[in-house]
Amino acid sequence: MTALLAYAIALGIPALAFYLINALDLFKTSKTQTVVQCALWGALVAYPLAALINGEMHSLLGYIVVVNLTAPLVEEILKALILLYFTRQPSFHYFVDGAVYGFGVGIGFAIIENVAYVSATPSLGLAITRVLSTSLMHAMASGIVGLSLGRLRRTQMRILPLLGIGGAVALHIIYNNIVNMLTGPALLIAAVTIGVGGAGAIALQIIHALRREKEQFNQTLGLENGVSPGERQAIQQFGGASIEAILQQLGKTFGEENILLIRRLLITEANIGILENNLTSFNVSQRLRTAWESEVAARQAESRELRQQMGRSVLAYLSTLFPAQDGALWTYLEEQFASYDPTMVHTFDMFMRFTELAQKFTPEQLEARAERLSRIDIFRNISLADLENLSRAIEVAHFGNGEMLFDKGDQGDAMYLIEQGAIDVYALDRGHREKHLRTFGVGQVVGDFAVLDGEERSARARAQGDLSVLVLRREVFQMFIQSRPQVILAVLAVLAERARYTTRTVEAMIQTLSSIAQGDYTYAIPAAPPAEISLTEIPAVERSLLERELAKFTSRLQARERALS
Repeated sequence: MTALLAYAIALGIPALAFYLINALDLFKTSKTQTVVQCALWGALVAYPLAALINGEMHSLLGYIVVVNLTAPLVEEILKALILLYFTRQPSFHYFVDGAVYGFGVGIGFAIIENVAYVSATPSLGLAITRVLSTSLMHAMASGIVGLSLGRLRRTQMRILPLLGIGGAVALHIIYNNIVNMLTGPALLIAAVTIGVGGAGAIALQIIHALRREKEQFNQTLGLENGVSPGERQAIQQFGGASIEAILQQLGKTFGEENILLIRRLLITEANIGILENNLTSFNVSQRLRTAWESEVAARQAESRELRQQMGRSVLAYLSTLFPAQDGALWTYLEEQFASYDPTMVHTFDMFMRFTELAQKFTPEQLEARAERLSRIDIFRNISLADLENLSRAIEVAHFGNGEMLFDKGDQGDAMYLIEQGAIDVYALDRGHREKHLRTFGVGQVVGDFAVLDGEERSARARAQGDLSVLVLRREVFQMFIQSRPQVILAVLAVLAERARYTTRTVEAMIQTLSSIAQGDYTYAIPAAPPAEISLTEIPAVERSLLERELAKFTSRLQARERALS
């Protein structure tokens, strides 16, 4: 019974440790299959070869020399061969994985060695001692070698493998010598201390490597200590630094399969920071605050889901490179992601933070303006919370009597909501003489489609009396809708409705014009379009279609008149 229990401990505990490192997904970047292959190498190749070589050495050099000197060298070299192979593969990226593979080799080697020792002396105490000491020593020694080989992929220090194998051999020699000198509890304490010391050496190497990569990362972005904001901007603009370049570097560490997750996580965390800044920086209504809090909660849920898809080592690495408390770094990341893909980042909220434009309005003013915007046709399907958010970017402008707001041919860069006074809209004839078309009064909007299409103005607009307007710039509206698909869908619903109305109007007009051209005047006077839809409000593409049909009709009438004469 004692022998069976000893075997169970000698085999079971190292095997359990090997299982946990995979089952708990501590190292997502490493491949389970590769770790298994490393363990099999240690158990079925490295140990048998080491036993054979050490046996030959016994007859030549003696037991003491072999155990205390040559055996550690032979065993660590044999275990390292598989690590040298895997760390040179194109699929190997993250240097910490080298330590994981080394751990697998060491555990595999230790399991067979434990069985051999327990078979010779079926002692429960021996099994426990070897599991707590020798197994840990083998795992840590091979881990040191694997880590040094892994780091060689990211540094020019060619001496690292020699330092790694030298450190592993030294650890192994010290352990074997202590084992031969001590007995009882002292032996166990010393052996465990050596194993823990190996783990500490691995941890120090990882910390040092991460710190060095963080320093290089900051140097690339100009974020190291002592660099002024101006110097940082110069480094970022002229040094070629970008988030895409950084992600490519991370791809060498984690592999391309993890980069998409990393990108999404960084963007999600950036948006959470932007929205949380909104909550602490702006005085807004409870309606808008609730909407922001809801979006933050949704983004946080997305962040948790992404983190679950990553391994803990990846997250630990990212937290080292992108610490949450580094405000300058996250501001840079927000700007970079916004420039590379503005649809993913709340660029509108960044703009509001930098310009401090929203600080000029009270929550009551924003709520009132949201109500006003909701009565504009293209905004009527957008929620009041979103409109209140958009209202933060509205500017107030004043014009004197007769002053021009825009001229025909100007780029459509803004819409104007009249607060006081009126706006006269004029067409221009070939001599550039004004012909009054329409007057817009308080509560009405001029140029609402300019925020959507940016087309050239088709008429001239002048102030009538002292004019006060709320101005929404097209570039601001574009920033607003880029990261808010719900707003885009709401606007598209209105445009689709208008397009259907225009299509019906064009079809009816074509039918009427066709009948007139054929001499049938029954439908000469078509039904008038709804009062709220005017030709000046029809988008440019649709107006062009109507103009073409009218031109065809005119041509047909002229041809008919010539035939009759």
